[in-house]
Amino acid sequence: MGKNKIIIIILLVLVVGAVCYFIILSSNKGKNEFGGKIFTTGEGEEKKGEELGKSEEVLSLSGKVSSVNNVGNFLMVKPAGKEDEVKVIISEMAKLIKLTVPFDEKNPLPPGTQFTPKEKEIKLSDFKTGDEILVLAKNDITGKTEVDNITLVQILP
Repeated sequence: MGKNKIIIIILLVLVVGAVCYFIILSSNKGKNEFGGKIFTTGEGEEKKGEELGKSEEVLSLSGKVSSVNNVGNFLMVKPAGKEDEVKVIISEMAKLIKLTVPFDEKNPLPPGTQFTPKEKEIKLSDFKTGDEILVLAKNDITGKTEVDNITLVQILP
């Protein structure tokens, strides 16, 4: 094979490689190494008319238990920062957990200490008025006053 043909083949390989590199580089612009989009606070596009008023899905609720109804299988919860109560209907599929800390709450651990709360499965009758809870739902609960798609209810420490 002639010297000129080898040089032409090498140049073609380099050109094709460079084109592929720039195509891949441009397709990853604005994404991090894990493929997720990168956001910077305070930057972004201006919202368009159809996007105004849209909110993201809400799948959780935190608040205090205001009453427990064992017969009807529901809790009345006053969400943090809200006036209206929410009726949280507990199905057989919902997991009910009480979280406890592995130390005396009157003598807390030093700042920066890591720990894992202990979980204990409980029944609806174990909930008391005033318990701080976290509720997780399968579907959006935005603006609802009655929620029945619950997957988990935790009593927080």
